[in-house]
Amino acid sequence: MTGIDRDTTQRFHDGDLEALEEIIENYQGSVFGIGLKLMGTVEDAKDYSQDVFVHAYEKRQKYDPERPFEPWFYKLALNLGRQRLRKRREVPRSESMPVEMVEETAERSFMQSEKEDLVRYALQKLKPKYRECLALRFEADMQLHEIAQTLGISLGTVKTRLRRGLMAFKEAYVKVGGLNEVY
Repeated sequence: MTGIDRDTTQRFHDGDLEALEEIIENYQGSVFGIGLKLMGTVEDAKDYSQDVFVHAYEKRQKYDPERPFEPWFYKLALNLGRQRLRKRREVPRSESMPVEMVEETAERSFMQSEKEDLVRYALQKLKPKYRECLALRFEADMQLHEIAQTLGISLGTVKTRLRRGLMAFKEAYVKVGGLNEVY
């Protein structure tokens, strides 16, 4: 997990826009990845990512700079994602994610894009509690104890959700057509 120093978190808490820029630079990739896994489309993930940073800045006074930043930040991001998903109440069918691979053949790019679509669609079939754990583990690269702290659940529950989430993902992936990809 990419970290930021305590000075940056204090400046962020105090409203320093340069500190916000540092936070965006450090976390934009993982927030976008989480958004893609939770929301299902590139456009929704972009909107979600932007909203997470705006929301974090608006709620910065609720952050205690004496505590670790990541659990607070990712909890805020997940809560925003949950709120959006509750409003939608649907499983989105994702659109193709643009794959810009100049040196690869068109066929390989198409196959990769198709595989990514299947992965995103299979993720959307999972219960949100499994999707959240998988996103924090594999997109935010959080350790299990950090996931537990962020979600406010026990370490055992995190392990269970990850295991069940991976099993459910495999099953969903096979059902949506990823038969040849699972061994």
